[in-house]
Formats: sequence, structure tokens, C-alpha cells
Amino acid sequence: SPVNPNIHPGVTTGVNLVGTAMANYFAMKKMPGVISGTNFSMWWNGGVRTAPYYHNQIGILTETAHSTPTPRFYPPDSVPKNVAGTSANGTEIFYPYPWKGGESHFRGAVEYMINASMGILNIAADRKNDFLYNIYDMGRDAIETPIAEGAYAYVIPQQQWDTGETINLINILQQGGVQVHEASSNFQVGDMTFNQGDFVLYGAQSFRPYLTDLLEKQSYPDQFRYPGGPPVPPYDLAGWTLPMQMGIEVHRIDTVFNTSTKLLAGKPSRPAGEVNGEAGWGYVLSNQENLSALAVNRLQKEGHKVHIAMSGSESILPGYFLVEANDGVRQNLDKIASETGLNFTGLSAEPSIKMSELSPIKLGIYKSWRANMDEGWTRWVLEQFEFDLDTLHNMDIIEGDLSGYDAIIIPSQSTSRIMNGYPENFMPPKFTGGLGLYGTIALHEYAKKGGVLIAFDQASDYLINQFSLPVRNVTSGASSSSFFIPGSLVRIKVDTTEQLGFGMNSETAASFSRSRAFKRVIKSRKGEGGTEDIQRPPEPDVNTVVKYADKDILMSGWARGEDRYLKNNGALMDVKVGKGHAILFGFRPQFRGQPRGTYKLIFNAIYLGAMEDQDSRSSSSK
Repeated sequence: SPVNPNIHPGVTTGVNLVGTAMANYFAMKKMPGVISGTNFSMWWNGGVRTAPYYHNQIGILTETAHSTPTPRFYPPDSVPKNVAGTSANGTEIFYPYPWKGGESHFRGAVEYMINASMGILNIAADRKNDFLYNIYDMGRDAIETPIAEGAYAYVIPQQQWDTGETINLINILQQGGVQVHEASSNFQVGDMTFNQGDFVLYGAQSFRPYLTDLLEKQSYPDQFRYPGGPPVPPYDLAGWTLPMQMGIEVHRIDTVFNTSTKLLAGKPSRPAGEVNGEAGWGYVLSNQENLSALAVNRLQKEGHKVHIAMSGSESILPGYFLVEANDGVRQNLDKIASETGLNFTGLSAEPSIKMSELSPIKLGIYKSWRANMDEGWTRWVLEQFEFDLDTLHNMDIIEGDLSGYDAIIIPSQSTSRIMNGYPENFMPPKFTGGLGLYGTIALHEYAKKGGVLIAFDQASDYLINQFSLPVRNVTSGASSSSFFIPGSLVRIKVDTTEQLGFGMNSETAASFSRSRAFKRVIKSRKGEGGTEDIQRPPEPDVNTVVKYADKDILMSGWARGEDRYLKNNGALMDVKVGKGHAILFGFRPQFRGQPRGTYKLIFNAIYLGAMEDQDSRSSSSK
């Protein structure tokens, strides 16, 4: 527990049925040590075990100990008396046949997994018709859900702040078996008007649980270990509402309405973009869409000059991209417009605004020898937008020339793992150690000479502590009973006049998973009960570009202590280091490749490193 309320009770009981059959199969095969009903909940929606729940199907996850081929011996008197809080004396329903210790081999782990599959196949074969009919029966229940208990429909306007992400959301829903319709004409529901081509997703469909769960906010129930004690954390995430993460506006309609729609048979098609206007000087491209980053990278790889607008005019907003006209640029723009749906507008003369040319972007991403999923997700996201990217291991940073990188990204990882890596003799020598003193010095020198370091979540602690940055992580040391956000969506406010905030909505959701919040550190004149009459020191060159909201911080999921620790505190800080910058993200803007609404914050940090004039950080006069 808890069980997500969108899951049909037939799924929950079906999981129990199959799990019990598997446990019985192990017991009759005289294979002890099998425990069930522990660790994993039925709340999350996102894995091959959990996604079937929302499709009226049973999902089972089985894990077996013994992760290496090396045999192990467990003295019988060392076997724990409790496993995951369950007594190991044979008196528990979900651990009736405890393991007594002895020798363990890798082959044994494989045999347990094979028998787990056989246990499932046995009951699936015996009750094949029941399981198949139950899928139909639960799907029918979803279709016949009364309007009072669920939405009649969800309407997603096609034209949004980032239209490309609207298409991505529809693709995700379709891949999950959700039926999507397109409006055949303009229509009205109450005081809301929708356009032809807007997407209509009716609630009366067999995979309603999946549709509802992805589009609605999650409200994770309070669970504590004991009254007044620490919270029981969810196994994985507590909140993941896709429209919030992707910055997409979705309208829930609870009343019946009539309009002509047609079922979307294939992937939604976005009309090709256009290249319009006289282009004596060049072209302008809006930066509102994430796909603009893909366009910039493709143009630079073709040798075209791209600038970023640092001030605005009637038709150009700060952050827009300006592409100089030269041989072949029109042909490349036509191709990009056709493939992405982006629009380019010609500029007859050089605009009278402040702009900064972007050097051909070259990125480095630090990869510790300690396995780090966040590094993989970061690299995957950047590859989707075709950034020129190098993986940097410890010795690449310690001994290499970093001057060719516009920015270096340090994915979320603890300071200890970044600094120390694997101890000696734990792995072959090549794979031991971390950045250590010399790698840290190399990164500091890189920043001082004008480089941009981008740190996500945990890695911010590394830069703050090792560089003695005038920033404090206010969540550090907070107990889980006073502050705890295991994996939820929180509200952030973006200063869109700052270069790092260009192209963003002023308010959006951030994926917060045991993450961070910051404050500037300013030397106090108070001490020992008095105040020193001394000149105030210079203000630290720290710019708070993104803050956590001042109210209604939690958007989806579960949170404790958010008002005390997050309210109005920094979520994204730009700290000057010599001629360069340390960009500190308190959260992970690319967490598992899903919060696409905060991708532009990453892209803007990268552009900062590629700008010819890094001191122009703002479109305002401050």
C-alpha cells in the first residue's frame, strides 16, 4: 500500500492472487526465502510492473538476491530475525518459509527467477479465460463510469506555449492505448471556446484509469511509521502529472457536450512550418518551443551564424534566435521548418537590438565511474536535441584541456561519489577514484577563465562546498519528520527577464525528488549579541533566476514542510566564478527525461557559455 485509487480493485486482488500462486509454487518446490507484499507499492505509474495496472491487467515484479557470479556463504546464525519488518521465524503469512542461510550460488538466483515465471505461467494457464474476461469486464466498467465519478472528456488545445510538446503529450497517450479524437470544427463548452483540430479525449474508454492518472494531479495519502513519527516514503514517485511537467494546458470537462470529432488513427501530424518575409539580413526564430534548440544545433553544424536576442523590439522578444543570411541558409531553414513545424521570419535589415553571437556549441558531461542514472538521462535528453557532446571521465578533467567546452554539466550525484568514486581495490585501477582535489581545481580554473559549470540537484552541493560559493542549501540537515518531498511536482517562479529564464513561462512545475533550495550567504555584522559598526562587504555576485513559489507550492504528489524550507527560496542560482559561472539547479530539470517544461532552463544555461558576452545576463537594466 498505498494503492492508486485509479486502479480497478479487480487488478489489486488479481495481483494478490498471482503473487499467492507464485509463493505456493515455491513452497511446493521446497525453495525457501520467498517474501511478498514488501517494498513495492501500487501507487506509481511508469514501469513495466505498474503500467499494466492502469490497463486492467496484472503486473508482477520479482527480484532475487545475489547480484554477482561469486558464491557466498551466509552463516545460519547471521540470518536476520526480521526481513523488511517481517518476522523471519515462519509465522508470517507473506514470509511463511524463511531461508536458513548456508551457501548461495548465482545459479540458484537464476533458478528462482525461472521458477517465478513458471509459477505465473501455471496460474495463467489454469485461469486463462478468467484473466482475459476480467480485462474486458474492467474495461467495460471504465467505459460505464458515471459522469459524477469521472471526467466526461479532456480537451487539449493544439496551439500552446510549446506546440511541439502538445504533440509529444498526445503521442505518449496514444502509445499507452488511449483513444484521441480531433475536433472537426470550432465548439464551445460553457464559457470556453475550442478550435477545429483541438484534441478531445473522452473519459468513456477502457483505459480510463491510464488517461485519468496521467492527466490529473496526484494526492498521495499521509502515511507515518507511528503517530507523530517520520513519514513512510513512497517506493518511487508520489506525483507525475504529465501536463504539469510538460507545460501543457488541459481542460477537464465534467458536463456532456456535443461536437463533431474524428478518431485520430495514427500519430498527430503537425503542419510544416514556414519561412516567410524578406531576409536581407537574416531570420528570426522564437525560443518558446524546445525544438528551437534542435534548430540552433542543426544550423550551427551547417556553419550558419546564430545570435541570441538580449533585448527586444515589437516583433523580437529577448531570447529569440537570429540567423544571419548566407549561402545555403534558406535551404536549411526550409528543411528544418518542414521537419519540426517551426516558423522563421525574414529580417530585411539588422535589428536595432542588443544581441550576442553563439559560438558553435560544444558540451562536456561528467561521468563518474560510479553508476549514475542521472548522467544517462542527461545525456539522452541532450542527444535528442543533437547537442555536440563529449563524455568526460575523471582523468579527462584532471589532465585534459577543458577550454574547448562552452559548458560542462555535472549530473546529480553526491559529493562523496564525485570526489572519491570507487575506493582502491574495489575495481580495476582505471575505474577507481573520483575527481578529487586535482579534478576540482581543474573545474574551478575552467570556470574562472570563463567556462560555465551546470550542476543538477545533489551535484550543487559539490560546487557549493568545494568552491566555497556564497550559497547555502537550506534543506541540508533537515529531518524527514520536518521536511520531506520524496518525488513530487512543485511550483516555481521564473524571472523571464534573465537570460537563463528566456522563453519560459513565468510559472511552471519542477520535479522535486529529495532535492534542494538555496539562499545567498551574506556576511552578518552581528555577533555575540551586538552589531559591529563596519563597512558592509560587497554583495555576492549571485543571481536567483528561479524561486520556489510563495504559496500553493505542492502541485502534485506529497510534501511535508515545503512552506518552511522552499517558500521564496532559490531553485536556480547563477553564481559568478571569476569570468565564468556556476549554475546551480536545486532540482533535476531533466528527471528521467519527463519534465520537458524545464528543458529550456538547461538550454539557456548552455547558451550562456556559448555567448560572446557572458556579462549580458539580463534583458533589463539591473
